[in-house]
Amino acid sequence: MSLVVLPVPLRRALRISLLTLHLAWGVILAGLIFPLLTLTQRNRRIMAWARRLLRILGVQLRSDAAPSLPGGALLVCNHVSWLDIYLIYAAQRVHFVSKAEVRNWPVAGWLARKTGTLFIERGRRADTARINVEMRALMQSGAWVAVFPEGTTSDGRRLRRFMPSLLQPAVELNCPVVPAALRYSTLDGGYSAAPAYIDDLTMWQSLRNIISEPGLIADLQFGDPLLPNGHRRELAARAQAATATLLGLRVPETEPADTAPQTPAGPPA
Repeated sequence: MSLVVLPVPLRRALRISLLTLHLAWGVILAGLIFPLLTLTQRNRRIMAWARRLLRILGVQLRSDAAPSLPGGALLVCNHVSWLDIYLIYAAQRVHFVSKAEVRNWPVAGWLARKTGTLFIERGRRADTARINVEMRALMQSGAWVAVFPEGTTSDGRRLRRFMPSLLQPAVELNCPVVPAALRYSTLDGGYSAAPAYIDDLTMWQSLRNIISEPGLIADLQFGDPLLPNGHRRELAARAQAATATLLGLRVPETEPADTAPQTPAGPPA
């Protein structure tokens, strides 16, 4: 029977039960099975795990194919929810840059480490330089790195300025920057605020909002890759304009500030 027709309390209970089992499988997968797999096999398992998570939460992903590139890339995307991380994982294997606090979270922090997340100390400019070195090494090896240049989440109906500090590795390597755009809607196509992880919402409250819905639709679009041809501020402005175009939003006319970013609100795992 479809969970859509169930009463909200029963729908929540079933999804929480399935989610608990799925997290347990994630721990087994990352702790016991990953060491036996090749890099390609691990990447496939991570993407499959994310797709299954979305199904459990009642989220239908509609995604373009990510651009086919011969080497590494930097993915930049608007940021609405911790759920964004798993939507991107489901479509493209990336290494996220996340706030350092996530590293110490029970289960989620451990899973984040196992999936290759990079952790940055917010508010420390020197740590941005360290992260840029790690990002550069990954992209040189052919991997994709993903950042949320807005530095925080929004309700999904607007786009904040893209801060350029974490775009520096792409400038130094002349590496493609792939703009992406996420939007969430209800099953009947209307705007949904349920996934928005904003204000003083706790992780549990955010999760509860999502699993209470009959279902959600998440649209993930990829833009054409951008090649750096100037300062990182210019690249940030171009990436922001490309993302705004994908979202159908107006681009602010002023340049983004060149400051160290905040980091994703949600825990990549």
